[in-house]
Parts: sequence; C-alpha cells; structure tokens
Amino acid sequence: MQCRSAIRANGDTETSEDVEDPTPCLFESDATAIRTFVREMVTQSVIPSMERNSATWNEQVASRRRGLSGRFTSLTKKWSPFGSSSRTSSGPIGLPSGTNSNYDSLQGFYRPDAPEATMRKLADFAFMLRDYKLAQSTYDILRGDYNNDKAWKYYAGASEMAALSMLLNSQGLSVKTRMESLDQLLEAASYSYITRCIAPYYALRTLAIAPELLKAHGSSAADDSARWASRILEAGLVGPIGHALFTERISACYMARKGVGSMELGIRRRKSALWAVLAADEWARMGKYSQAERALREASELYGIEESGSKTLAFDGMQMLVDALNRAVTANRQLSLGYDKTPEVQPDEQIIDEISEDLVSRPQRKSLSGVETSTAFAGLEAIPLTPTPMVDPEPINTDDSFERTDVGQAG
Repeated sequence: MQCRSAIRANGDTETSEDVEDPTPCLFESDATAIRTFVREMVTQSVIPSMERNSATWNEQVASRRRGLSGRFTSLTKKWSPFGSSSRTSSGPIGLPSGTNSNYDSLQGFYRPDAPEATMRKLADFAFMLRDYKLAQSTYDILRGDYNNDKAWKYYAGASEMAALSMLLNSQGLSVKTRMESLDQLLEAASYSYITRCIAPYYALRTLAIAPELLKAHGSSAADDSARWASRILEAGLVGPIGHALFTERISACYMARKGVGSMELGIRRRKSALWAVLAADEWARMGKYSQAERALREASELYGIEESGSKTLAFDGMQMLVDALNRAVTANRQLSLGYDKTPEVQPDEQIIDEISEDLVSRPQRKSLSGVETSTAFAGLEAIPLTPTPMVDPEPINTDDSFERTDVGQAG
C-alpha cells in the first residue's frame, strides 16, 4: 500500500506515489478469515457441485457413448455423411444441411447444448478433480468425434489433454503404452497445432509440459523425454533464448537416465554433457556468460574434467570447443572485475605501417659524409642570394617575311 505523504528528516512534506507503506495491507486476522472462507467455499460448494455435474453428465451422456449403441452411433456418424437428419430443417444456423455433425464449420465451434460440448466439460471436470482415468477415456471418445467433424483445434486440444491425463495417472507407464498410445497422442496434438491450426504457441505448450511429466516417470522414460523436448528445437518454436533453455532441459533429461549394474550400462552421461556444452555455446554467443559458465561447469562435472585441466577429452574438436568457452568465460569474468589486459592506445601515439620492399642492386652513390664541409660547399659561397636577371647578348630575330611569301604564293 502506498502512502500519500512522506515527511523528510528536515521537516519538509512531499506527496509521492512511489513511497511504499511498510505496514501490511491486511491484518493477520482478516487474512486468516479470507483463507478460511475460500477453503470452506471450495470444499463445501465448488467441489461438490463439480462432482454432482460430473456424475450427471457421465450417466446421461458419456455412458451412452461407451456402450454398443454409442459405438454404432459413431460409425453411423462417420460413414453416413449423406444420411437424413431431423437437423436438416430445424438445425442451428451455420450447419450444413443433411449432416449429422454438431460442429459449426463456419464459425468454428460447438453449441453449448451439443453432446460434444457437454462431454468436454465432463472431461475437464474429471481432470480438475484428479480422476485422470475418467478424463482420459472421455477425451478419447471426443477425439474420434472431433476427427470425424474435422474440428482440428478441438481435436488437437483433446489429444493434448488425453496425453496429459495418461502422464498424470498414478499407474506407471509401460514401454508398450508409451510407444503405442502416448506417442500417438503427442504426435497428433503437435501436428494438428502446427500444420492444421497454425497455432505454434499451443504446440510449444504441449511439447514443453510432456517432457517434464515424462521425466518424472523415472529413468526408463528419460530418452523419450529428451526426444520430445528436442522436437521443439526441430520445429523452431522458440527464439535464441528459448533454444538455449530447452537445450539445457534436454541435457537434464539425459542426466536422469541411470545405468544398470556396476558398469552403469545405458547411462547417458556423455549425451547430457554434450547438450550442456551446446547450451553453454549458445549462451556465450548471446553474451549471457553467467548462464554459459553454469552450463559449462555442469558439462565439466559430467565429463570428469578437473579445473586444473589435467584430464582432457578424447575428441580434439570437443576439447577445443570447451577450451574456447572457458577462455571466453574467464575473459568476461576478468572484464567484469575491472581487469582488461588490452593495452590502451594514447591519442598522441602514431601507428606506423611497415612496408617491406625487395632489395635491388643499384650503384652506390658516393657519400659526402666523409668529405670536409669547406671543400664540398666551397662553391656555394660565390653564389649570390638574390637572383639576377639574365640578359641575352644578341637580340632574337623576329623576321616572319618567309611566312608572308608562302601565303602569297599559295593564293
């Protein structure tokens, strides 16, 4: 809370909006009462209401779609686009005549009273209530309906939420489940967002959350986590800073992979170090040397390189890159401390360029340094300092009669 006036030490009073009041805005008793009210409202009103609505929608709408009749309805909806329907004459505005779809393709949404909209609310409520199994099954039903209606944004969102429900489920994911179900859901969501909907932000959201949830499932999911995180870099969904951040996350995903046995078979230490070096290189290119130093320190620990430099890497190219990054980080640290080893050039100093010439054998001139001054410059004493005009002894002949004679003959 900002106070309106502040009194200086010298007694002057000024009005300022920038001075903050050190006292809290609310008393502790009021804050406690608000917390109690919100907790009681959520536990006694909001959550029970959501549970009642979820049970009602599950019984009236979703249960019909899960049975044999629901599957038959889905097949009819998919394979009979030209079938008759009562919605032809009295359906909502914007729906094409003679179709069983509830999707308004002109405006791109489902009406609130449509079964697809009700089931989507059921799936979202189940997700918020942490009933991930019910949420996943409902999202799977909706994916088929959205795919048949070609509602690609709804289809991508349902695929994304089905993948998140599967990842948040308490039951562990097997390798077969990840390969068959999860990869298909993530691929469908990212492809639809990027290609069909032209919404790269939503694709970035999907591909940023999924690797972190996969990484939480243990060492067996580390490779899949890094693979989906690298998909962000391949698709070009982020800028330079985001590229460096997700490069670090890929290194962390590979670091989570543990080896098997005393030999630690299957460990991804070198891959993690490689991605850490790449992250350090990207940070250094942007001038973020503190982040580059942190990533380079992690890479050195993974490679087992000591600060003294006694141990080197097996690959010369990688060793050269690490040494170059170390020099850049060290130079920046020294520069930040006020030490610059570059000599300063004074303004009055002149820079002289040296030009090399080939030596050519020429006759040597006789040096006058060994001759006496009186003998060498004796003749200069008789020359006057003021120049005198030169007078010709004979006048110049200006007779041009021969030119007039030649002109007369020619005429």
